[in-house]
Formats: sequence, structure tokens, C-alpha cells
Amino acid sequence: MIRLRRAVPYSVLLGFSIFLLWSLSGVSAPGGEPGALGPAFWPRAILIVMMLLCAYEILKRLAGAKDQFTGFVARQEEAARRGEEVGSVATLMASAPSADVGTEQNEPLFLGKLLPGISLIALYAMGIQTVGFFLSSTVFLSAFAAIGGARHRLWNPVVSVIGSLLFFFVFTKIAYISLPLGTGIFKEISLALMQIMGVK
Repeated sequence: MIRLRRAVPYSVLLGFSIFLLWSLSGVSAPGGEPGALGPAFWPRAILIVMMLLCAYEILKRLAGAKDQFTGFVARQEEAARRGEEVGSVATLMASAPSADVGTEQNEPLFLGKLLPGISLIALYAMGIQTVGFFLSSTVFLSAFAAIGGARHRLWNPVVSVIGSLLFFFVFTKIAYISLPLGTGIFKEISLALMQIMGVK
């Protein structure tokens, strides 16, 4: 049962990814440089990769649950061959794998992190037009790592800044994707960053 419950977050993310991919079906974007992948390609590619990863995690957990059930049935059949009463409390307790109990105690479900993660993604999507890609991505990466359990006061912001700079450079300089620059002072920061990177 614990493995089936662990598949729930991935099922939610899979459904959310399918919905986003469907919502992009009628969206078109002008192409970039000749021979380069257009801006419309990247969001779809990311969503497809996310869907494949979620499907893999779901299948892995369902396969584990099937193995547990098969082992449980085999232990019940063995108890019947020994002449024990099948279905009794004692037999059921003896048939239940002890590893599952330890897993349930030592590896608690992280369903409490699912809602904050989805909420953070929604806030990121709503604020990126105002704050701009670089700053909003920096905050998003740091906060998302903190939600996942990585709460280092130094490395969280450092890795987030480096990651955002790398994404900003790849999208604007290599993939020729027009990213949200933000408004007001946020736009000025984005334009200065583009000037430093040599992005026109």
C-alpha cells in the first residue's frame, strides 16, 4: 500500500503535464534563426520529458507493489500448506513483509511537499512577466530546493544564481528564445545582464 501511495504525487504531476501540453496545442511562436529550434519547441520538449519521468516513476512503484502482493500471497499459501489458518490475524502479521513496516516508519511520504511545490510553480508562472526570467528563476530554484529539503544558506542561492545564468545564456544566446525581461527596474537588470552576455 505504501508504494501505491508513493505513486500519487507522480500521477498528479503527470496529469498536470498532460494538461499543460494540451493547452499549448493551439499556441504558435515565430521561428528563431534559420536552422535553429523555434521557441515553441522547448516548452513542449520539457513537458514531454517530465511526462516520461513521471510515467517511469509510477510504473516503478506499481511494479514494486505487485511484487509485494505476490510475495504476500505466496506466504499465505505457505501458511496454508503448514496447516495454519489462512486469513487469521497471526498469519496475516507473519505474512506481512517486515521491510515495509520499517520503510513506512523511516521513509515518510512527502505528500506535504507536493502542494507547496505546485503552488511555487504557479507563483513562478504568474510573476515571471513582472520580475523577469533571471530573477524569478533564481528565487524559484532556491525556494524549490528548500521545499525539497536542501536548505543551505550559502549553496542554495549560489547554485540558483549560477543555474539561472546558465539557463538565461542558453535560451537567449543559443536557442534564440525571447525570455520575459520584466518591468521597471527588473527590466533594467535583465537588459544589463543581456549586455554583459553580449545578447542583442
